[in-house]
Amino acid sequence: MPMPTANPPPDTALIACRVLEAEIEALSRGAAHIVRREFFEIGLHDQPTNLRSLLADAVGRAEDDPTVRQVVLVYGLCGLALVGISPRRCPLVVARAHDCITLFLGSKERYGATMRDEPGTYWYSPGWNKARRVPGPEREAALRKEYTAKFGAEDAEALLEMERAAFAQHTTAGYADLGLPGDEESRRYAEQCARSLGWRFRGHPGDPSLLHDLLHGPWDNERFLTVRPGERIAHSADADIVKAVPAKPEDGGHPAGSAP
Repeated sequence: MPMPTANPPPDTALIACRVLEAEIEALSRGAAHIVRREFFEIGLHDQPTNLRSLLADAVGRAEDDPTVRQVVLVYGLCGLALVGISPRRCPLVVARAHDCITLFLGSKERYGATMRDEPGTYWYSPGWNKARRVPGPEREAALRKEYTAKFGAEDAEALLEMERAAFAQHTTAGYADLGLPGDEESRRYAEQCARSLGWRFRGHPGDPSLLHDLLHGPWDNERFLTVRPGERIAHSADADIVKAVPAKPEDGGHPAGSAP
């Protein structure tokens, strides 16, 4: 576990996905600098435009709180959902990560190496498993019930076949956790899902350092991006993943040097 920073971090608003809620609560105990928290439901990256709007509004609400001096987004790039988000008053910190699995594995380098070695991996984690959004028997049973009620049994089976085809490129269930109570049960669930799908199972030890430092600092430029007022988040088509560029009026930000 990284050592606490020498200087206390600024009063911070935390905006995060519930897929990491348990891990955030465990790693932020005693973090008096986190003065505001807002969590969003799991799976919103499926609708990145909607997620972008929700996150931009949440950043605005955080900045309306006069006690807040910094905003931390506990999200990866998430289907480009972060692109265009622009703070108007407070520095905005994000991890250099494509998605939440990077936060479980501890670095973008480890995530990238794992995906190069096992490109057919579909990732499971405690939060995803708890939501039952991962491929497996429970997801299929829930979808069969939903589709049958809406469209009838024949069309339901056709839709389920499309669902299976969407996962056909995957061969491995990758599982990552940070070793919290209940994670072993979540691991067993991922193993059961892998068996039902005919996939291999690979467990990957979690590394809390990236998530811990996202919550507490230090926010070095190698692992994190700090976006200043007058800037917005943009996609970086290299190892940096995200970068800061001048804000546009439609981003909701303000040109550098102007009043918020």
